[in-house]
Amino acid sequence: MGVPRHHRDTLARDQAKPQNACRTRPKGNRMTRKPGWLSPSGAAPARRNFMKVAGMLSVATLLPAAALARTEPAPAGTALGEMDATELAAAIKARKISPLEAVDAAIARAQAVQPHINCISEELFDHARRRAAAVDLSTPFAGVPYLIKDEADIVGKAKHFGSRLDKVMPIAKRNDLLVERCVQIGLNPFGRTTMSEFGILPTTETLAYGVTRNPWNLDHVPGGSSGGAAAAVAAGIVPKAHGSDGAGSLRIPASNCGLVGLKTSRDRIVGGSFLGQPFCLSRTVRDTANQLALVETRGGSVVYPPIGQVTDPVKQRLRIGVITNGLSGNRPSPEVQNSITSTVKLLEALGHKVEEARWPFDGRQFVEDFMLAYMAKAKNTRARMTKGGPAPDPAILKGLIESVSFDVGTLGSDFSDEQVAEAYVRMAISSSAYFHLFDTMDVLVTPVLLTPPAKIGEINGSIPFPVLLMRLNHYADYTMLQNASGGPAISLPLHWTKDGLPVGVQFASPMGGERVLLELAFELEKAQPWAQRRPPLWAPSRV
Repeated sequence: MGVPRHHRDTLARDQAKPQNACRTRPKGNRMTRKPGWLSPSGAAPARRNFMKVAGMLSVATLLPAAALARTEPAPAGTALGEMDATELAAAIKARKISPLEAVDAAIARAQAVQPHINCISEELFDHARRRAAAVDLSTPFAGVPYLIKDEADIVGKAKHFGSRLDKVMPIAKRNDLLVERCVQIGLNPFGRTTMSEFGILPTTETLAYGVTRNPWNLDHVPGGSSGGAAAAVAAGIVPKAHGSDGAGSLRIPASNCGLVGLKTSRDRIVGGSFLGQPFCLSRTVRDTANQLALVETRGGSVVYPPIGQVTDPVKQRLRIGVITNGLSGNRPSPEVQNSITSTVKLLEALGHKVEEARWPFDGRQFVEDFMLAYMAKAKNTRARMTKGGPAPDPAILKGLIESVSFDVGTLGSDFSDEQVAEAYVRMAISSSAYFHLFDTMDVLVTPVLLTPPAKIGEINGSIPFPVLLMRLNHYADYTMLQNASGGPAISLPLHWTKDGLPVGVQFASPMGGERVLLELAFELEKAQPWAQRRPPLWAPSRV
């Protein structure tokens, strides 16, 4: 499999021609000719666009007879895009719309805005259409269109980690554990979403796939590393999408795109790692809560009880602590400060007891330890990508990947095992002190980022490493704590700047405390609704 033709030689060229950065993986490469990962027969279907499906094939040839019965006319395409996943699943189960109509509508929405935001790295349209014919309508999210971040295994396909290293990416023999679970509950993936290269940066501007843009303002980033997922959900392509959080990679895009982004407790969901947990981004709290109830791990090594279904706002009044300064001591921008001030007023108006708190450990040392551990992980990146196969030549590697990826990998190799072990010990001590905060509070409120969404070009893999680190230090300084400690946290879209950019607020709880976070989120969503706010680039209005 060669390097895809849509790859850009330089990020600058992409920025100069954003409309050309939208191309997804070209038709006819080896990946698209692999056996269909969602196809019952495994046969590779011919490419067909939406009009060909509508004009050349009757719905009866694609769907079981039972799926044809309807109690009402199918909702208009725009109405489908306005639904969250819970409502859309109910419409499919009620035979108001077929699974094929649902996925075709999502594909049409994707095609309408992809040239503007460039959030899809690979199309799986035909596979999803074939899957629609076999969707079990008894599953909770039967036939709801979905997107998968480009770091999760999909059987018969290669993942790309937002990189040009296509030649060393193995073809997956099975689905990622969470992907498999998502298919089991009825979700129908029809594409992969863009991400920062190897998930390193909190933006999504890559040499491989170009710039992914924020639907609220195309001059700004959607965040990262799950930036493509966030842009797709914010733009109304899908009601929710798969992502993962290794240092804020769900919460940061949620904050930048006006979404709900939950980082779950360590081991709450299958397929996670010590620092990272996979899950989803959504526009409504109920979509997040309903999906968590279906995919959470039960039994085994999990030491806290399952959450189960969460449907109602919190009943008891909570003790809530607030910390505004970043872990490194940096103060947030005025707009971010305003988001915390307004959130505190809202919480107090709802009857919660809110008090100022302080970090109970040396935040600067913690950030240094986390960065050391994070860079040390890069030593295993090549082995993880090649699955034991030959590693690429360093000279070739440097020419294919972004400079920040090469620098991080090089620096990670400079740390001894003893230094890494010491960093993990110190992070464990900091994590213990962090959890002791919850002896006197139920929830901790902080910003997600120090500033509103960054502008395109401010943080990307082509910037000299010392400059990049300085910019990162003044941008992302809160979310890594929950990854190191393993505790849960959620970003909620409670503020918009005067220029119309979303600013999320983070709510954190003790290990295993997702229920209180979701219940509080339900209450805040009811008190200050956000789900009907629409960005200037809204896919349902463009179909």
